[in-house]
Amino acid sequence: MMTDKMLKNSLFRGFKVQSRVIWALVLREIITRYGRENIGILWFFVEPLLFIVGIAVLWTYFDSRTVSTGTVAEFAIVSYSTILLWRNTTGRVTKAIDANRPLLHHRLIRPIDFFYSRVILEFASVTASFLLLFLAFLFLDISHYPADLLSMILGWIMIAWFSFAFVMIMGALSEMNDVIEKISHVILYFMLPISGAFVPASIIPEPLRDYLLLFPLVDCVEYFRSGYYGDAMKTYYDLEYTIIANLVMTLFGYLLMVKAIRKMEIS
Repeated sequence: MMTDKMLKNSLFRGFKVQSRVIWALVLREIITRYGRENIGILWFFVEPLLFIVGIAVLWTYFDSRTVSTGTVAEFAIVSYSTILLWRNTTGRVTKAIDANRPLLHHRLIRPIDFFYSRVILEFASVTASFLLLFLAFLFLDISHYPADLLSMILGWIMIAWFSFAFVMIMGALSEMNDVIEKISHVILYFMLPISGAFVPASIIPEPLRDYLLLFPLVDCVEYFRSGYYGDAMKTYYDLEYTIIANLVMTLFGYLLMVKAIRKMEIS
C-alpha cells in the first residue's frame, strides 16, 4: 500500500517530468515561430511591443480626448497591453492539439501540454513587452511610478487568470467544432469594446456601467488601473465577484478540455 511519503514523491516526480515536457514544448514553439535567423528570439517581446507602441502613438495623435488624469499615451500602455493577453493567446491556442497531433506518440506528452506551452509563451511575451515599455516610459517621464505596485501586480495576475480561463474555453471548443476556429476572430472583435481597455468605467453612465462590470474582464482591468493611478482615477471593481467568476470559467474550461481530449482520442 502506498504511503503518504511515497505518494508525495510520486506526485513531485510527475510534476517535475511534466514541467520539463512543457518547457521543451515552449522552446520548440519559440524556434518554430520565430526561427533562429535575424533577430530570432527577440521577436518574443518585440512583436507585442510594436503593437503597444503603435496603439499608444495612434491614441496620442489621432484621439483628441484626454483621460481624467495623466496622458493618453500612458493610458494606452496601461490599458491596451491587457488586450494582448487574451486576444493574442486565443489565436495561438485554437486547434493546438490538432496541429501537434504527431507529437502525441511521445508517451510523456499530454494533449493539454500544448495549451500550457502556448499560453506560457504568450503570457511571458506580453508581460516582458509591457515591463520593457513601462520602464522606458518611466525613464522618459511619460508615465509615473504605480500608486500601489502590489495592486497593479495582482491586477495583472487577475487579467492573466481570466485570459487563461477564456483561452482554455475557446481552445477546447475549437477542438470540438471547426466553426469556433472560423468565428473566433469575430468573437474577439466583439469583446474589444466591452473589455474595459478603451475607456475607464468612471466615464460610462449608469446603469450601463453596472451591466458592463458583470463581465469579469472589466473588473480585472479596473483593478489593474487602480494599482497604477490610485486615487487619481476613480475605478470600479468587485474583487470577490471577479475571483468567483474566474474560478467558474476556469473549471468550465477544464471540463470542456477533458471533453475535447476524449473526443480527439476516440477519433
